[in-house]
Amino acid sequence: MDIGNVEIRKARSTDRKLFEQLWQLYLYDFSEFTGMDVRSDGEYPYFPEFELYWKKWGGNCAYLILADGQIAGFAMVHEFWENEAAYLSQFFIMRKYRRSGIGMRAARLVFSTKPGRWGLHQLANNIPAQKFWDRVIRDLTGAAPLLEQMESDRRFQLFELK
Repeated sequence: MDIGNVEIRKARSTDRKLFEQLWQLYLYDFSEFTGMDVRSDGEYPYFPEFELYWKKWGGNCAYLILADGQIAGFAMVHEFWENEAAYLSQFFIMRKYRRSGIGMRAARLVFSTKPGRWGLHQLANNIPAQKFWDRVIRDLTGAAPLLEQMESDRRFQLFELK
């Protein structure tokens, strides 16, 4: 796939329905690692933190990821997190756009919104995500994360951008 332009755009309140639909695709993909089933209405449940991105207060920001103007995924960032770090809480690239460099380019754009420390998690059994984030962090910083540790069933990484 030859994608020329990758961009991120802050979500607007009018994007709420779009994010709800993308969230369902995200949870469907994620069910491979979580074992989550759909509810009786055919949808996956929303997590409480999903609502935080649609409130008018707080340090949360949702971004649409666009590839040549087409919706390719989303990122959700909590801008004021512990350790004075921003936190990438969710990152989703639709299957059509994976392994094309779009995820790496989109991650770079998201991280460029705030210099300093960033944190993120991956599920312990989601090896493809762990490999992806290892590459992203190494590409952005030229080094290993400042901190990497297992927390329950998730791997946490903390790194710093200058």
